[in-house]
Amino acid sequence: MKRSDLRIHPTVCIAFGCFLALLTGCTKPETDIGLGLQPASELLNAVTVDTVTVRMATVLEDSLETDRLSTGLIGSMDIPGLTRFTASLATQLRLSATDVNFGENAVADSMYLLLRTTDDFYGRDGLIDLSVQPLLDSLSLDGSLHSNLEPLTTGEEWVSSEVFSLPLAADNVVAVGEDSTVAAFKVPLSVERAQDILDLDPSSLNGNSAWFETLPGLLIRPLPSSIGEGVAALDINSGLSVMRLHYTNSTESAFYDFLISPLSARVNLFNHDFSGGALADLVGNNPLDELPGNEKGYVISAAGSKVRLDFPHLEEFEDEEGNIPTVLKAELVVPIAEVATYKPLPTQDQLFVLLENANGSVVSTPDQNAPIPVGGEKDLARDAYVFNLTSTVQSMMKGDLQGRALYLVSSRAGISVSRVELQGTGTENPTRLELTFGL
Repeated sequence: MKRSDLRIHPTVCIAFGCFLALLTGCTKPETDIGLGLQPASELLNAVTVDTVTVRMATVLEDSLETDRLSTGLIGSMDIPGLTRFTASLATQLRLSATDVNFGENAVADSMYLLLRTTDDFYGRDGLIDLSVQPLLDSLSLDGSLHSNLEPLTTGEEWVSSEVFSLPLAADNVVAVGEDSTVAAFKVPLSVERAQDILDLDPSSLNGNSAWFETLPGLLIRPLPSSIGEGVAALDINSGLSVMRLHYTNSTESAFYDFLISPLSARVNLFNHDFSGGALADLVGNNPLDELPGNEKGYVISAAGSKVRLDFPHLEEFEDEEGNIPTVLKAELVVPIAEVATYKPLPTQDQLFVLLENANGSVVSTPDQNAPIPVGGEKDLARDAYVFNLTSTVQSMMKGDLQGRALYLVSSRAGISVSRVELQGTGTENPTRLELTFGL
């Protein structure tokens, strides 16, 4: 039998009423430091309640702050049953040395992006159709850049006209030099654009400020027509991902690297097409603001979706004299409804729980700095994500966090592709709040 969205079970109220009677004349707890240190099974003179109302809904992420991250994402793929996902990267390319001198009669031989890959790859090996275009304006390291940014470009395509689809795979290895290979994604660029760089006035290469006026940066993105089935993770923080220009002058053949370095302004850009999937009602004409979580909730990384939770009846634990109980332990148990079998697209090992603040943005919960870790790791024995919310729930009962919702979001949300389907509040094994009070 499916579990309904109840408030507090009547039998619990009887026991709890006796408990509240013992509190008459007591003051409200001033601190919860050390609460919940013992397992519920070892607590004496305690009562446990697991029928508190939990309201649950899936909402779409507006965007994520994705600037200055260590990892970039490039590619497109289906997240089965949920969304068609596309990842792009906009970045500055910094000079590897100033006062560049290409020598006399320099002629471009080739130019390409060499984007070092990490050990992470999502989806399946395949082909990708890619676009690389110069930005109209330089990105800024000041302020924040978000995943829904739509940077303007010149419209000039820099991918070589001789290139069609490019291989994108978990084990991309490319040659650099005659006897060296690296794990990287290589994008051949136009030789004509390389020659344009060689022909620049030397003052344009005296320093990064002058260089950014010439080339503010690049937008690297899959073409809308791309039917790729994979997303590669890129190292964009070590200085090893570069735009490399090979040339020959009157005396030698050489190359010069323009770097994606830790000082490069850069931002991961994400797009989801939810039409046709389980979250289709949240987009399109007359979209819903939220998808009720009676059956399931959905958490998708890369600015996909998150789950909102609130506990609307915690104030009912307060007695007529305004006394509230001491919460020894508050665990939010969120069972997994379906484990991803699409192996390159894993179910998250951990979720984060965040708290809505007075301005409507999200911050860490009080338990983030509590003696007991907030948790959120996948508990294999219970097949669920388990969170310690002892301090948070105690504060909610006091009225300090009245009306504030909690949100479950992906870990590594801006640098990975993952998803999980969660049990709703009306299932046989529901998402629930388990409270243990001291008597």
